[in-house]
Amino acid sequence: MAEQIPFGIAENLLMKLGSAVFHEIGLMYGVRGELSKLKEKLSTVGAVLLDAEEKQESSCAVADWVRRLKDVVYDADDLLDDFATEDLRRKTDDRGRFAAQVSDFFSPSNQLAFRFKMAHGIKAIRERLDDIANDISKFNLISRVMSDVRVRNNGRETCSVVEKSHKIVGREENKREIIELLMQSSTQENLSMVVIVGMGGLGKTTLAQLVYNDQGVVSYFNLSMWVCVSVDFDVEVLVKNILMSATNEDVGNLRLEQLQKRLQEKLDGKRYLLVLDDVWNEDKRKWGQFITLLPVGANGSKILVTTRSTRVASVIGIDSPYIVEGLKDDESWDLFESLAFKKAEEQMHPNLVAIGKDIVKMCKGVPLIIETLGRMLYFKTQESHWLSIKKNKNLVHLGEKNDILPILRLSYDNLPVHLKQCFAYCALFPKDYIIKKKLLVQLWMAQGYLQPYDENIDLEDVGNQYFEDLLSRSLFQKVENKYDNNMLSYKVHDLIHDLAQSIVNSEVIIVTDDVKIISQRIHHVSLFTKHNEMLKGLMGKSIRTFFMDAGFVDDHDSSITRLLSSLKGLRVMKMSFFLRHKALSSLGKLSHLRYLDLSYGWFENLPNAITRLKHLQTLTLFNCIRLKELPRNMKKLINLRHLEIDEVNKLSYMPRGLGDLTNLQTLPLFWVRNDGGESRHKRMGRLNELRFLNNLRGQLQIKRLSNARGSEAKEAMLEGKQYLECLRLDWWKLPATQESEEAMLVMECLQPHPNLKELFIVDYPGVRFPNWMMNDGLDLLLPNLVKIQISSCDRSKVLPPFAQLPSLKYLELSNLIAVECMMDYPSSAKPFFPSLKTLQLSDLPNLKGWGMRDVAAEQAPSYPYLEDLRLDNTTVELCLHLISVSSSLKSVSIRRINDLISLPEGLQHVSTLQTLTIRGCSSLATLPDWIGRLTSLSELCIEKCPNLTSLPEEMRSLRHLHTLKINGCPYLYERCQKETGEDWPTISHIPEIIIRRW
Repeated sequence: MAEQIPFGIAENLLMKLGSAVFHEIGLMYGVRGELSKLKEKLSTVGAVLLDAEEKQESSCAVADWVRRLKDVVYDADDLLDDFATEDLRRKTDDRGRFAAQVSDFFSPSNQLAFRFKMAHGIKAIRERLDDIANDISKFNLISRVMSDVRVRNNGRETCSVVEKSHKIVGREENKREIIELLMQSSTQENLSMVVIVGMGGLGKTTLAQLVYNDQGVVSYFNLSMWVCVSVDFDVEVLVKNILMSATNEDVGNLRLEQLQKRLQEKLDGKRYLLVLDDVWNEDKRKWGQFITLLPVGANGSKILVTTRSTRVASVIGIDSPYIVEGLKDDESWDLFESLAFKKAEEQMHPNLVAIGKDIVKMCKGVPLIIETLGRMLYFKTQESHWLSIKKNKNLVHLGEKNDILPILRLSYDNLPVHLKQCFAYCALFPKDYIIKKKLLVQLWMAQGYLQPYDENIDLEDVGNQYFEDLLSRSLFQKVENKYDNNMLSYKVHDLIHDLAQSIVNSEVIIVTDDVKIISQRIHHVSLFTKHNEMLKGLMGKSIRTFFMDAGFVDDHDSSITRLLSSLKGLRVMKMSFFLRHKALSSLGKLSHLRYLDLSYGWFENLPNAITRLKHLQTLTLFNCIRLKELPRNMKKLINLRHLEIDEVNKLSYMPRGLGDLTNLQTLPLFWVRNDGGESRHKRMGRLNELRFLNNLRGQLQIKRLSNARGSEAKEAMLEGKQYLECLRLDWWKLPATQESEEAMLVMECLQPHPNLKELFIVDYPGVRFPNWMMNDGLDLLLPNLVKIQISSCDRSKVLPPFAQLPSLKYLELSNLIAVECMMDYPSSAKPFFPSLKTLQLSDLPNLKGWGMRDVAAEQAPSYPYLEDLRLDNTTVELCLHLISVSSSLKSVSIRRINDLISLPEGLQHVSTLQTLTIRGCSSLATLPDWIGRLTSLSELCIEKCPNLTSLPEEMRSLRHLHTLKINGCPYLYERCQKETGEDWPTISHIPEIIIRRW
């Protein structure tokens, strides 16, 4: 059986051995010669890896040779990491800075012992490599350059593959026909099904997405849900995923009966569309069990199924499914041409065009193959390369077997060697798994797959580039993960996942209930099941990844502890369940661990054994609700780059010495300690621990700033943290320990770097904002600021001049009861909120206006890009003003403005308005007749308006209005009753009407 070639790790080793760091190590420890020999031998072996990859397919002996090589490469990687870490530790002084003198590199007490250990380890590795190199001639392995498409440009490395937009061709007619099927109503059926059938790669999912997102379909159905099914047709999981899609909320561990009840409540009486993507289940009993749990819904409800099998359609009860065919010849060429050539480049290469047209005909109209080959040939101008694809035997025989996997293998074979292991590693995740880029990059980094082309380049940047390169080749797909605030995430196409699995063979395994045997050659394991009987089969194996993302294991069973103790070479461990403190004691033995995820752990503190993990790069502690304390000697984790932690814990301070971790890039939260009686406590770190952490990226939230002092805030040196994108300053209202003057001094010292994009301020007790915020040149100090959120700062009367910020798109101000105006600035030449898209003002009872420049009314500043306006408990004057000068609004929410007796007149001119919410306006008695002019309005929500007595006749004109919600309006509740209410004829045309008494 073929083995995966360790391209990435082998190249990484060569790069390390040739670096200045290892040159210095060799000199210091007297092993320069041994390191040089090791590099030479590794270069010899590395030169034949491409040939070995091909020959092992037909030679068991070569596959065994690769297996031996992989073992020694893994051991060499561990050994060199030990040396590099020792180098870093000895060069780091108490403040985490590098000492200037090389003479302090090691102390006499352990110099001899460590030198002996080092020399012995290198020699043992080299001898094993000698044996492997000696077999090269026996297997007739030929040296070949591991061609790499990366090029150097002014000292920076870029990839020649350029991201090209995903083009969808030839599916408009299919889309129209399926939409017609979905919108056919039957008087006999409240729920019916449409099944799309086609071979893998034809674009069934893409077609279903086109239909699902069509505006007509969105308007026709009251509720749309999308669920990926794939191989595992577990009825309980399926119902849970449908509920999650319908509500955007995790439904937890509800039993099937509870799930069914919730589903009934959500879907009953609604015309819904449910898409079940990629169904494989051919068990009629399971389908019957599922369909009985599904509410029938209102007339016209539909289930849209995509599947590769006509037998699945038969099981579902559909005799005439919708069959998707391949693209037509001209459509196929249009798609291929857009991906394989730059704009107008095809005119320069007529020979390639001729060959390309032959290749496209052989693709049989399968979009996935066309797209894969097109992207693969982009930038390739050698005719021989195109001819080799045309003559590929798998492409020639495609029509005979309809097996496209061997053709997709071409996309892997043509990957640069540095991407091969990175792609294959994705077989660790099950099909349809939502992948976050940051996680995957951290896992690649832990495995040693990332190769920086320059010692000054961050591994994370290298990993991000690798990811984008794979994405550009269609080996990843972008998806919106609506369970995570619609953050952009990624998936691997089912067939691409099959490709990854075919490459790794038995090296990677996803343990499910069906797995009975675990290969001895296993290196990467993931568990996505609640049943873990196979854990004992992992004992003592050479496992580098143990990834557990589901299930709740109670480690009162000592098998967990025994298992962890036996996995000596583990690089990655993710155990997201209620792990208790007992099992943690064995973690210190995992000396090569680089990635550790203990999310959902059921422990109050981490044992100091954790600090023995000297190679650890990522420590993740999400949802550890009992956690009170981080390890007191965390400064020993000198390789730590990411401390992933959230607010779901009981931490109250950060450990002293955290500031020594100068490699740290991720530190989302920092708790400022309480000085009360514990100021000299040796375990507690001050705010000035942040001083040398200048590599911090992403978000930093500083909590309990009420415990801080100006002197230590100044030493935090936030102004020097150029990579920070989001800063959250939280005073956290506890019994006040800080006077306003001290708070203002702290705030003054926390000025961020101009690169900052988001600023959040909570519970700030100062009577005025700091000088750097009140500066007339704020647009120069924070030119990149995109989002500002300020809440519960109840002493400041004047807001900073936010209107001049050039990049500001989101402004949210809440519970600022003292604020009266915004600071004026003299220059009328500066635009007013030039980029603002969302403005949310809540509980600002004294803010009557912005305190703008003294200009004539006709020259009053407008908000050219404002789309979303939310006003809650503000003055009527402010409400009237904002709506009168905002002509591009799409969404307006007016809440708790008790003096408002009618909607602002200026609203009638906002032709772009799509959503209008009115809540808690007790004086509002009528809606104006001009509401009928809001022709773009699609959703109207009226809540807690007890004096609103009727709806205007002109609402009949709102033909785009598809949702009307009325809640807590007693008059309207009676008048809008179906068929009997006086206002029912006015609203009966609206597809979704939700009316509740309270």
